[in-house]
Amino acid sequence: MLEFNILACGLYRPDQLRITYKPSLSMPITPSIQAWMNTLWQQKLASAREQSIPLFDAPLYRFVSAESRADNTLHLVIGNTSYKEYVTTRPPDFFEGRGRQELGNALAVCSVVETSDGYILLDKRRGVDVYVGRYHVIGGFFERGRDSTPDAQPDPFAAMRREIREETGVTPEDIREQFCLGLVYDRTTPHAELCFLTRLNITLEEVRTRVPEEDEIKQLEVLQVTAESLRSFILTHHGQISPTGEPNLLLYGGIRYREKWIEEVMSLLT
Repeated sequence: MLEFNILACGLYRPDQLRITYKPSLSMPITPSIQAWMNTLWQQKLASAREQSIPLFDAPLYRFVSAESRADNTLHLVIGNTSYKEYVTTRPPDFFEGRGRQELGNALAVCSVVETSDGYILLDKRRGVDVYVGRYHVIGGFFERGRDSTPDAQPDPFAAMRREIREETGVTPEDIREQFCLGLVYDRTTPHAELCFLTRLNITLEEVRTRVPEEDEIKQLEVLQVTAESLRSFILTHHGQISPTGEPNLLLYGGIRYREKWIEEVMSLLT
């Protein structure tokens, strides 16, 4: 069984991603659920301190629904959640037996970042809260109060550029073009993730001269991309790629090498 669901796929520019934001669409929380979350959060904080892993609460957007329409637009409805709600509703003891809308259901972003000379950037997760030891693309959570347009509208493209800058040092000036490839859902640590393709106007050598703003990526991994190398990487490392990074790579392969490529690889994974 795959660890993810692909909820929508396409090639969406910023004006083709339509967002309805309703802060009232939050997770339903009873007193007993609040007590569970408070207790588990304190345990998680203590464990993170012992392992020297940064862990803190943050205001996030919450995934509610998505609809891909015939005019090649992706319509999202989002509400409010927090990192605390995500962390404390992702254990199987909590989420098993509950519907998706009963969870924190945080919305994150991730991107295949492609250099001008044909490499993509990867991270093998170390010293982090989730996906430890797994390959992942560049990504993070979509944060309320940070990732918005000048008129205060949620802006996942801005969130993605921020994550790329923080994790790699690559700036918006280094980006040639950026598209949203769709939406996926991680079934193992339940949350939704918008997948992107970010094409750079700089080479891998130039990327390596950039200075990250944070030290989340301990060592940048790279893959020189061809139809066969991408196919081989996914099949060889299946189960060792994050449940959102893998579908991001699949959606990217579908854009570069057409629908038949993604159908073939998916058939070998399932």
